[in-house]
Order: sequence, then C-alpha cells, then structure tokens
Amino acid sequence: MVALKQFRRTAPGFSDLLPYAGLVDNGVLLLKDGSLVAGWYFAGPDSESATDVERNEVSRQINAILARLGSGWMIQVEALRLPTTSYPTREQSYFPDQVSVLIDDERRQHFEAANGHFESQHAIILTYRSPQPGQSRLTRYVYADRASRAERFGDTALAAFKTAIREFEQYMANVVTIRRMVTHETPDHGGARSAHYDELLQFVRFCVVGENHPVRLPDIPMYLDFLVTAEFHHGLSPLIDNRYLSVVAIDGFPGESWPGILNTLDLMPLSYRWSSRFMFLDPIEARQKLERTRKKWLQKVRPFMDQLFQTRSGAVDQDAALMASEAEDAIAEANSQLVAYGYYTPVIVLFGDNDQKLREQAESVRRIVQAEGFGARIETLNATEAYLGSLPGNWYANIREPLLNTRNLADLIPLNAVWSGSRVCPCPFYPQNASPLMQVVSGSTPFRLNLHSGDVGHTLIFGPTGSGKSTLLALIAAQFRRYENAQLFAFDKGKSMLPLTLGVGGDHYDVGAGEALAFCPLSELTSDSDRAWAAQWLETLLVLQGVRVTPDHRNAISRQLGLMTTSERRSLSDFISGVQLREIKEALHHYSVDGPMGHLLDAEGDELTLSSFQTFEIEELMNMGERNLVPVLLYLFRRIEKRLTGAPSLIILDEAWLMLGHPAFRDKIREWLKVLRKANCAVVLATQSISDAENSGIIDVLKESCPTKICLPNGSARETGTREFYERIGFNDRQIEIIATAMPKREYYVVSPDGRRLFNMALGPATLSFVGASSRDDLARVTALYQQFGTGWPAQWLAERGVFHGSASSV
Repeated sequence: MVALKQFRRTAPGFSDLLPYAGLVDNGVLLLKDGSLVAGWYFAGPDSESATDVERNEVSRQINAILARLGSGWMIQVEALRLPTTSYPTREQSYFPDQVSVLIDDERRQHFEAANGHFESQHAIILTYRSPQPGQSRLTRYVYADRASRAERFGDTALAAFKTAIREFEQYMANVVTIRRMVTHETPDHGGARSAHYDELLQFVRFCVVGENHPVRLPDIPMYLDFLVTAEFHHGLSPLIDNRYLSVVAIDGFPGESWPGILNTLDLMPLSYRWSSRFMFLDPIEARQKLERTRKKWLQKVRPFMDQLFQTRSGAVDQDAALMASEAEDAIAEANSQLVAYGYYTPVIVLFGDNDQKLREQAESVRRIVQAEGFGARIETLNATEAYLGSLPGNWYANIREPLLNTRNLADLIPLNAVWSGSRVCPCPFYPQNASPLMQVVSGSTPFRLNLHSGDVGHTLIFGPTGSGKSTLLALIAAQFRRYENAQLFAFDKGKSMLPLTLGVGGDHYDVGAGEALAFCPLSELTSDSDRAWAAQWLETLLVLQGVRVTPDHRNAISRQLGLMTTSERRSLSDFISGVQLREIKEALHHYSVDGPMGHLLDAEGDELTLSSFQTFEIEELMNMGERNLVPVLLYLFRRIEKRLTGAPSLIILDEAWLMLGHPAFRDKIREWLKVLRKANCAVVLATQSISDAENSGIIDVLKESCPTKICLPNGSARETGTREFYERIGFNDRQIEIIATAMPKREYYVVSPDGRRLFNMALGPATLSFVGASSRDDLARVTALYQQFGTGWPAQWLAERGVFHGSASSV
C-alpha cells in the first residue's frame, strides 16, 4: 500500500467553511448538518409594464405562498446580473447575400464588443432542516403504524422534503415561470457511457467562486468538497482565486414597502449577485420573540424612576410607545397566520479583478440602495461572514436580528424579470435551435426579438407616421434572411425598402409606375382551385364595375374558363372575346388591352417572376383608385400563396390600412391569419392609421390571430379615442404610458404572450445605409448607383456615406 498520510493536509481549508455534503436525489442536495436543499430558476412578471394593482396582486400571491412555511425552512432568492456578449455566429445563419451578411456582421460586432450589456437571471434556493430523530420519536410511535416505525429517518425526511417542494413549485408556477434545477444525463465517449451534470451544483459553484460552467458528477456524488478548487484569503478585502470580493449589506429599511421597491438594482450595468435570505419562524416562536421586543419598548416608554416608584411625573417617550404599539400589531399578525415572520439578510456580492474598480462599483450599488430609502454599507471586518451567509444553504453566518414578515419580504425580494426573449426561434416549423430573428437592446440588457409565439408569427405593427415604422420593417426583412430557404414578400409604399431590396439582390417592382411589367391572371387554369380562384377574381372585377353578379354571370364565366383550359391563349382579351354575356364584356373592357388597365392585366404571358426577396411598390397603384388597385393586389396575393410550400416565409404589408379598408382585402387578411400558419408563413401588418384598424371589422381577428404586437411611440396614446383602442387590444394604463413617453424613431414596444419589452434597434451606420435611407435624395442616388454599377452599387453607396466597415470591400 502507498503511504498517503504525508501528502494529506489536516489543517482547515476553504471547503471546511462550506456546508455541502452530497447529492441524495435528483436535484436534492444534502448539507453537512443534515439539511436538504432544492433550487429553481424562475422568471417573474415584468413590473415595468404592470400597473400598481397587478404588482400588488403578485406580491399578495407570493406572501400567501411563503406564509405556509415555518421553522426549519429557509428561502434564498438570488438575482444574478451577468455580462453577455452572445450573438448568433455566422455558421448559425444562412444569409445568401453580402449586404445582409454585412448588416448582421455589424450588429454582431456591436454586441460582442459592448462592455455594458448585462442579462439578469433569477433563482430560488429552498432549504429544510428537519427535526432530529429524538425530537419526533414519541410522535412516530404514538401515531404511526409498524411499517412507518420501521422506516429510516433519512428516508422519511427526504420523502417529506420532496412532497413539500413539489407543492411549493406548484404554487409558485401560478405566479412565475419556474424550472427546477436537476441532473441531466448526456452521452459521453461516443455514447459508450453517460455523463451526469447537475444544475444545482453548477449554481452553487457559481455562488462560491463566480464561475459558471457545468459540474460533472462522480459516480457516487458524495464528499462535495471538490466544488471548491480555489484559494480563499479572508480579511477586509477577501480574495477568491485571485479575484477580489466585495459585499454590500442592506442594514436599514424604510418606513413602508411596495412591490418591486428595489427593482432599480435589476437594471444596473454591472455584474453582481443579489442574495435575499429569509429564515422562517413558526407562529409560536415568532410571537415569543415579538413579545420580548414589545416588552423592551414598553420599558422605555416611561423613565426608570417612574417605573421604580410607580409615578407618572416623567415625560412619556412617544417613539417607544409607538414602537410598542407596532410590536403589538405584529403579534396580532403573527397570530392571524396570514403572514410568517423570520430573519431577513440581504447582501449584494460583487467579484472583480481590479480592487479599485470593484470598490467604485460597490459604491455605486450602495448609492442606488440608499436612494431607495434603505441603509447600506460596504462590509469590511464582516466581509467574510457576509459572503459565507449569502451562499446557498448556509444557516449560520451573518444572521440579522430584526424580524420581518413575508408581506414585506414579497415586496423586497427580486421578483421582477426583464424579459430578454427566447435564445432560439420558438416556431416548431423552423430548424431546431434556429437563431432568434434579431437581437436588439433595452438600456443595458440585450433583447432577442422573435415574431413567433409558438408556431404563430403574425404581427401587428401600428403607430403614427414618422415614428420609425419603415426602418423597423426593413430591419425585420434583412434579419429574416438568416433562415435557410427563407422567402419574403413585401408590399411597400414610398420606396422605403428600395435600398435593401436592391442591396440583397431581390426584385423590386414599382407596380403601375410605367415599368415593363404585365400580368396574365388567367395563365394557370389546370387545377380546380386555379379555376375557382379565376372565377372569383373575375366576379370581383364585375362588382368593382358596378355589376350585380347573378347565377347567369357565374355560369358564363365558368363555361368560358372551362373552354380556355385547353387553349394556349389565356389573356383577359381572349376571355372577353369568348364569353357570351355582353354585360360581362362591357364590364371587363376597363381591364382589357383597350382599356386603361390593359397594360397591367391583359398580357399574353405573365412577366412576373418571384424570387426569395420580393418587394412591390404600390404607391402609384394606390393613386389609380380602388377599381384598379384591388384586381392587381388580389392577383399578387394569389401568386404569393402558391409560393408557400413550407419554407420559412414572411409577408409584410406596409400601410395595411389600405387592405383593412376594403371588404375583399379584409376577407383575404382574415383568411391568411387563420390558414398561413400551417404553411410556415407569418404576416406582418403595419399601419399608421389606428382608426382604420379599429373600424376594419376584423379587430377581434387582429387581436386574437396576431399574438405579437409592436407599438411605435405615440404621444397621443393617452388622449380620448386613441386610448380606448389600446385598451381594446389588451393594454393597461402603464403600457399606454410607456407608448406615450417612448422616443420616436428610436424606441419600440413589443407585446407578446411571452413577455413585454421596450427596445432600441441599435442600428449602425452600415445598417442605416440600407434600412434607414428613405429620403427622396437617398432613393434617387440609390437608383442612379444601381443603374451605373449594377450589383456592385452597395460598395459605392457605402463609400459615399463614409461607412468603412470590415466587410465593405467584399460587398
């Protein structure tokens, strides 16, 4: 045998200060004193978008859950503020052109180089220390059967703990989104064996040393001192693994509390861990301690000599009398069992490589806490004790004596969650782990914007003109190119998407502006669905010309379409010459080659070819009036529908108030919102006219079928009339206030079933050159460069705008 004694150290080490013993069940940690620990990650509601009533209701529900716990229980609510520079890599996207790659590269460089972007995570650690076997032995033998008395104490305690945490999780799931920290099994060494990684131990190690990486379990997960592989130097400025440690302790409280009183900490642009520890007391134990407090204050109400000689000559200490009265109220609350009392210890732990910089960060945290009415100090002599007391499962270190009830605790603990969006596209029709649509920012926290909520990506964008709608639509279109085989069809007004369309190599058609573009709507009549659509389209033309369609008209149309299926000539003039009813001939004359719309709708062959990026400029077409606009758009819609074969698709309808104002378009949009989901297509409706959306007759369909809504800043959102519209689509007073005070052309407010967020698109100069260049001069210059340089125009355009990007030379 090998003599190992000389290599072993018997002196106390850092691991001796930590309580962790072993993992006794999936997600259940055993401490050295016999306590059991479980943990959850959770995301609370966004209090920034909630009204006072909603915040108070969340606080009430949290208090009702916590009041169920008593002696032997301890809860630690952890708020982590972590630096983030994550952004989808080039390999995760499938941009098919250099301009969209350039836009995404610029955004990636911005997010990866930024030092002020942080993301919040929240966790709950629940610890239970069961009574010792000797304390419950009599009860077990009096009330238990023989089988129960034969059970081992450890098994009984573990079973009771698992039952309690299951109930706790069920209650909390009604208030917040919660996920248990458990052990995951992954294949290792080519699948020959399995490796186990535990989330709870990973979180514990992060709290101890500030490193967040997976922790692999040994075959027998006991003797967990291996979690600590760092040196610890205590003192006024402790060091862990050569990293400085600073602890800011909250040691004073304001006279009253309200939900989210310390939410400003969740927005700070620095990395920290905010630990809120609460050790519960049973009602009887709480009453005893509160009674001692009451007696102490009563002794101060009158001077000592008055109490000694039982006189009333001295002055009464009004503050002591008030405190004694408050202690009596606290005793009454403890007796009611509507709240629970316990010891509350909040600290903010910061790590840093530079001692001076860490001190400055700690000072900024202390000032923020003090500005909210709390007392705060930076720990020095007590730094080690305060740090150890913040670790998950530590009962003994840094206990603060003043009792606090769970009603105040529900206001103080960090429940607010700044929604950062899904890290992957949530649509199940997209490839697994597909990147989010795009990444934007809100303050110091990045936000991942996805139009999809589940498999529905229909989106409603509305707000007044001049608020940045066109720029948002263009950026959505550019970032949508990241998905493999993605196809996009945009209906534009004002040519705002011209630079992007030409830049990515898409097709831009200025419909009705004299371009050499003509359609043959009756070119495809092979299938029953094609003939049914053609008949419906011809009936719409008759209605637009004031003809009341009768069965005779329908029979004549159907008969002629049937004859044309075997003919190679299928222009509108061919239909007119063959149809038998003169009334149909006269009505369709307007759309024939002899009429004003023949140049668009009466071609021998269809000149429209659809690509993966297609933009239709319809401003000139809109100026032609409804009788000319409707037939063209209905045909374009039909061509787009036939392109939807399951690949990721997006249809953008700018100035959608035009479509919402006509019955034919309303029916088409209602149909799209209901059926295009199955074809993996999302519809984006953008309108600046809120009244048109409200009066469209399908506002209920828009509200239900468009789970994602993006609101542009609107200073008149609080005014009568406009405010009612926001309320009808489900916005509360706080959300309306956010929309009314947001900055135009810079901030946007998104609402979906998954969360709510005010964001900034964080556009760089290269991106703005293609998504934000919509002035007349810019559009004229883009057109001139495109005619002069062809596909090489983007490089010239960027050079003229003074944009020198790393990828500009290859554009």
